[in-house]
Parts: sequence; C-alpha cells; structure tokens
Amino acid sequence: MKKSILFIAALCMAAIIFFRCTTLNTNASTMSRTQLPSNPLVSCTIPKDSFSRWFVNGQPAVNGAVQPGNSVLFPSSDNCDFYQWSQQMFLWMTSPASGTYGGNSIVLESPLFFDVSPENADTQRFLIPHLPNHIFNMSAHLVKNGPERLPLVRGNNGKMYEVEPATPADNNRPQVSDAGGNQVLIYRIETSSNGTHRFYDAAGKEIPHPKAILTHRQNRIPIIKELIAGTTHAFVDTEGNEVNFELGQATGDVLMSQTGSLVYYLTMVNDVYAWYLTASKNNYISGQHFPVTAADRDSICTYARVHNKVLPDSNALAIEIKSSWVEASSIPATDLKNYITVNATIPIYKKTASFWVPDSTRQAKMALVGIHVVGSVAHHPEMVWATFEHVSNSPNAAYTYVDVNKNVQTVPADNGSGWLFSNTGATADTACNRSHMTAYNPNLPFKITDTIFAQPNYAISPSNTNRTTPWGSVTDSATNQQDLSSAASNTEIISFDNNIQSFLPGDTRSNYLLIGATWTFGGTPPNGGSYGSDTTHGVAIGTSALANTTMETYFQNNNPPAHTFTQTTCFLCHSNNNSNLPGDLSHIYTAIQKMFLDPVRSLRKK
Repeated sequence: MKKSILFIAALCMAAIIFFRCTTLNTNASTMSRTQLPSNPLVSCTIPKDSFSRWFVNGQPAVNGAVQPGNSVLFPSSDNCDFYQWSQQMFLWMTSPASGTYGGNSIVLESPLFFDVSPENADTQRFLIPHLPNHIFNMSAHLVKNGPERLPLVRGNNGKMYEVEPATPADNNRPQVSDAGGNQVLIYRIETSSNGTHRFYDAAGKEIPHPKAILTHRQNRIPIIKELIAGTTHAFVDTEGNEVNFELGQATGDVLMSQTGSLVYYLTMVNDVYAWYLTASKNNYISGQHFPVTAADRDSICTYARVHNKVLPDSNALAIEIKSSWVEASSIPATDLKNYITVNATIPIYKKTASFWVPDSTRQAKMALVGIHVVGSVAHHPEMVWATFEHVSNSPNAAYTYVDVNKNVQTVPADNGSGWLFSNTGATADTACNRSHMTAYNPNLPFKITDTIFAQPNYAISPSNTNRTTPWGSVTDSATNQQDLSSAASNTEIISFDNNIQSFLPGDTRSNYLLIGATWTFGGTPPNGGSYGSDTTHGVAIGTSALANTTMETYFQNNNPPAHTFTQTTCFLCHSNNNSNLPGDLSHIYTAIQKMFLDPVRSLRKK
C-alpha cells in the first residue's frame, strides 16, 4: 500500500512538473526573440492590483478583455503614466470583442473602429465603418511624408529632406533662380562622371548653382525641388546646393519578410475620432484641437446621440492607429499562436524579378507585426504617440541600461539570424536597412503607384532590418527631462516591459513589446525637435527618437549613412506651424471626408 501511495505521488509530481513545463513553454518559438535584461533598475512599474483593474472582470486572464484607459482623467505626472496608458490601450484594442462590442473578433475589428481608406486621385480619404463580417483591405506600401505633407528622403549626407515633386506644369522646363536672382527655365540637364549635374538654359548656356523656386513653405525639414529635363532628374535646394540620395532612402518603400510575405498596412481611427472629425467639419464644434477634456467628450457624445449613435468608450477620447501585418501562412506553424491575427483582402501580383503588378485580390489570414497607437489625453492635444513590435521582428543594435546596482550595462547587438526581418548569420549586417523595393516608378521617383519596383542593383526580395535605437533613445544622449541619459531612458522601458510580461504568462499579447512613447511637455504644440541640445517645451520627450522597424524601417535614427543624420521623432513629421490643430498633427485628418449623416433637427454651432 505504501508503495502504491508513493507511486501515485510520484505520478502526481510528474504531472505537475509536466504541466509547469508546458505552461512555461506556451510561447515557445523556433524564431529569434528579443530578450529583455532580467536585472534593470526598477524605474517604471505598475502594481499588480492596478494592472488587474484594467481587465473587465477585475482579474488578469489569458487573452482576457481589457478596458480602455480613461484618457479624460489621465494623470501625466511622469513618464510611466504615458507608458501605462500606451500599454492599456494596446491590450484593449487587441482584446476579444465580446459583450458591449459584440462578435467573436477583437476590438480593432468591432464597430468601435473605422478603417481609413488610402487617398484617391482627389487626395480624399473616407471612413469605412466596420459592419458585420467586416474584412480589412490592406496595401503593401507605406508613404511617409514630412510636415508639409511632401515625400521624405534621407540625403547621402545623412540629413532629412522633403521633396517638392515636379508637376505637369513644369512641362520638362523647370524654372529656377540663377546667381543674379533672375528666373530662368532649364532646357537640359547633363550628368557628370561623379554623379553631379550641369544645368543649361534655352541658349545652351550653363546655369551655375540654380536655386529652387518652391511653392511650399520651408519648415523644420528643408525642402528640395525635383528638376526634370528629358529623362534626367536632379534635386536642388533654395541655396543652389544639389542633394543626392539613394532611392532606397526615399519614402514609398516596400518591405518583405525573410519568409517571403510582403508587409501590408492598415490605418484606423476610433468612433470618438470619427464623430469629432464629422462634428468639426460640420461646424458643430470648433475643431481647434483633439478632445482632451470632459467637456470636449460630452460635445462629441451629444452630437453622436442626436444622430442615434452611442459611443460606449468615449473616455478613450480620439485614437488613430497605423498597423503592419504579414501573411499568417508565412509564419512557421509552431509560432503562429504567438501572433494576433485577422482576415483581410490583399493584392495578387503578376510577378517578374524586377517588378510586380497588381492583378486581382484574395482573402488571407494576416499576422500583426507592428502597431502605432496614437491618442489624445488630458492636457495633451498633441497626442501621445506609442509604438509596439512583435518580439521576433528584428535584432537590436547594442544599447545600454542601468542595472539594479545602478551600474550602466551594455547589451551587445543581437545575432542577426532567425528573425522575421533579418537573417544575416552570426554577425550583424553592415548593409542592413537597405530598401530592396519601392512603390515609386524609378523613372518618376515621386509618383506613387500600386506596382512594386525593385531598387537599382536589387531584385524584389527581403532586406535585412536592424533596430538601430532599440528603446527610442539615441546612444549617449539626454532623452527627456527625467532621463538625462539613453541608459536611464532605456531602463524605464525595459523595467516596464518586464513588469507587464510577468503579468501576462501565456497571453498572445505578451509577444508584443512597447518600444516607447513620445509627447511634448505640458501639451505644447510640437516644433519637430527632440529633447537634448534643444530643451524648449515643444520638443519631443519620453522616448524622443522613436521608430518602428516595420514602418520607419529606412528612416531610423543612426541608420547609415550616419554622417550628420537628422535625429528623427514622430513629431519631426507630425508637426506644422507650431500648432495643435488636428490637421497639423495628423497626416490623414484633413483628407478624411466627414461621415454622411441623415438629416436631423437643426444643431446649434459651438
């Protein structure tokens, strides 16, 4: 009998051990994964009871429903408040859409959100409501524009520029200013052996250092003008300097995973944003800034109720989302459980080695790889700009952090092999973050198309991606007024991510890490700068050099060539006129058309 009891006990212990092992290995992966340092100085955490209150049922549950953060009562006392808000919003929008929202999908797929269409030929966008059985439409290119809403490039000198494209009005006769300030037409452009250009007028006389004549206002990012004569392109600034760049450092790039899937993109806004925009464009509310107060919220809710619409999570205020996805079939089968998935319509291409032409469409299951979460909160009409990435996306460059003993530690660069967007072997790729393909026709570099073109010297193929500023802080720089070193700023994010991971064992969402979030001091209108040498209130603080490797792949800080690079932040492009006007912050707001509403009784203008 004693032996039987011992045998049964041994079986129970083995079962317990087996259960624990399988539980610990819930997120087991065949792919490389970002490993967080285990001993950071505890500098940003959330108590477990506070975290539990995020959940609808008051207790953490695997893949359980989370409530949105209350943006109206947002405290904004320190950096950690912004990081907590970002994390709660991410967990909410990727929660199961049951109960209030209905359906068996996630909140992002529910009627609480609207898709935002790409721009049409008239530069208009439209809000697409999520009706039952909604299927997303995703595109395979991402256009990145500057504060004047012009395409961005990084010059061979490392500086960032906006490009004013040539227009049909130029008629291959672009107009410039000569050395004497006279306006003159360019009739011919010749390319010299070193890649620079010579410009000639109608009489065949050379125009030395022609200066660009712009129709757009110069902003923090300098503007260069595209000049075309015949089939030759050149780019000059208003001082007569020619700017050279590789097309692979231009906007309109297309990204492909190492497993062969294109990266597809989707832009969405929540119902509060949609009703705020419509009320503003119908002159019911002033529309001077995104909603940040209870009064702002109530005005939007009142307008929606008049049109028989209730906004169930109005305290979330206005949310704008940009997300990136790959085909789920391209993820190893053993790893797919570690991804959030949805269904979408994507293009089918007729393919050659040098270009792919869209021919038709098909439906596919898609896996989330990155997401920008942007939202207005109390005292911050400039919005909080946060980004998350899947742990298996890309290897990190070397970075520093502060350990529990307050010593600065250096984490070496990750091995470049086995990642979704990198497979370089045991050593870092010195030619990483080089675009292999673009949605711009190489003969008309700033004319976006739906066709995908291989970059010069490349086939349509995956490139190797490296995360150059792993936690949104440039090495050896003061990142914000709380963290006067990149090590201190990195430590806050690592400490917070470790804290959240400890609360989410087995949860699919635990495979996504907060890379960082940025905002300005006290909601000051952003001036496009980053905290450091400039400490005025309009600069970006928090993680002030933020980028997502699936959406800003080729525009990251420290990205080669790094001679005199422009330090980038979300607000470098999402700022204009030192203003908090929605259209000066958001690149989609102005183009989005207001919702069509059934006529109702007269509404008083605010």
